[in-house]
Amino acid sequence: MSFFVTCISHDERHMADGGGYRVFLSQELGEYVNIEEDPDISQWESPAALSVLQRDIGDLDPTKVKLFLLPVMEEEHYSVYCINFIHDRIDVLDSSAEHHTVYHQVLGDRIIRRLNLLFQEATNGKMKEFTRFKRPIIDACLQSHDNDCGLYALKFMELWNGDSFHVPILTGKTDNYKSQLLFYGLYHTLNEIKKLPAALEAHRPRQ
Repeated sequence: MSFFVTCISHDERHMADGGGYRVFLSQELGEYVNIEEDPDISQWESPAALSVLQRDIGDLDPTKVKLFLLPVMEEEHYSVYCINFIHDRIDVLDSSAEHHTVYHQVLGDRIIRRLNLLFQEATNGKMKEFTRFKRPIIDACLQSHDNDCGLYALKFMELWNGDSFHVPILTGKTDNYKSQLLFYGLYHTLNEIKKLPAALEAHRPRQ
């Protein structure tokens, strides 16, 4: 998960228009804000989490970003929380076929307050607070196997534009998505293994 989020974040930043419309927050940040501690937010402090957020944002002005997408794992299941400043809401993107209303109420209550606190610290209070944003669970493609949640979380991050998935995500294409993701990661510029076996090098996209 971490590597693929880094890849799509890299691609977003190197778009022809310079990116900045969406920011992909790291899995590492999701782990920090989901630490189960005292429910009193004043008891939760994590300077390391602030450093991770600042790294994820980079040199962008966070007050101008429209969508922040964060992958979060809870109970061995991945979902995505999108801070949507287009509509002032938190979009919950979840591929689970189970009824997850209570699950996301508990998870959202834990992580959103912490995220909001980190953003306030990172921007010296300039960021719009989002603790009171509604948190709708978006109608999304449902996984047929439990271990596909990470795959769908990545597809959701890739294709969610704040209103809809700009390309439909279909359960019947799961195997295709897995192949595409493997190809994407294998030949991505951030893959530190630059010379692959000859049989794989033959399929490397030409620049």
